[in-house]
Amino acid sequence: MEKQIGRDDLAKRQTEKFLNSIEETVGGLPVNFTTFEPTPVVSGEDVTNIVTQFGKRIITGSGLFQTQNKVISTLSGILNFHKPNTFWVDHHDHKYIPFKEDTVIGVITHQYAEAYTVDISSSTRAVLPTLAFDGASKRNHPNYPVGTVIYCRVESTSPDTDPELSCMVKDGPKKDWMTGQSLFGELKGGHIFKVSLSLVQLLLDPKCVVLEALANGIAFEVAVGMNGWVWINSEHAYDIVLIVNAVKKSETLNAKTIPVMVKNLLFARPKELST
Repeated sequence: MEKQIGRDDLAKRQTEKFLNSIEETVGGLPVNFTTFEPTPVVSGEDVTNIVTQFGKRIITGSGLFQTQNKVISTLSGILNFHKPNTFWVDHHDHKYIPFKEDTVIGVITHQYAEAYTVDISSSTRAVLPTLAFDGASKRNHPNYPVGTVIYCRVESTSPDTDPELSCMVKDGPKKDWMTGQSLFGELKGGHIFKVSLSLVQLLLDPKCVVLEALANGIAFEVAVGMNGWVWINSEHAYDIVLIVNAVKKSETLNAKTIPVMVKNLLFARPKELST
């Protein structure tokens, strides 16, 4: 027992020495605090040089393992940072965990008299009541078949029941579901595809680099679900494919190279689509 305590104390002192050396190098303050960008990493990659730019008190979250003098990624995914000093790796295979007021995209899997069940890529199916639409009533409510793609929000979650969804606007202008102009509801046409949850956060940014670059050359509609599903629609099938490829590729690029990538894709676009 005494030998074990001695080894633990030695390891603790060595780790503290390592952190102190980092502190002296960077002065205890983030070097690139405002310029950090999510970074793709692979399992086993040494990320010490990245995380040690942020001072002595580094907190390592999921997907990272800290030894006495190194920080190693244990998952392949995107290295992320949260102020002031927390790092973690978003793994692409993470299941979505619903939270109240999340906006999500789902697919109707069953239709019942009073509710639909919806696949939102979580561990359980979600429930969408047939009356959970602005302007809906028992006599007048949507009648969506199985396979319908729906944009909605998470109304409630509980450990004991399936998540409940709603297509009713909680804050902001409300429009009857029959007008086809409501914020939530069926997503007609287009194409849905899956992205990592970390990419979702970038796509939801009002100044998302890849979506802004694409909008300069193509007219399109987009809906992004916090559960990792993205819906794209455009006049031409070629453009839909182009947008999907650009969005997926953007995850492995930085903010400076994304516009170049999009420019190259638009340059190869058939000229007749531009007219």
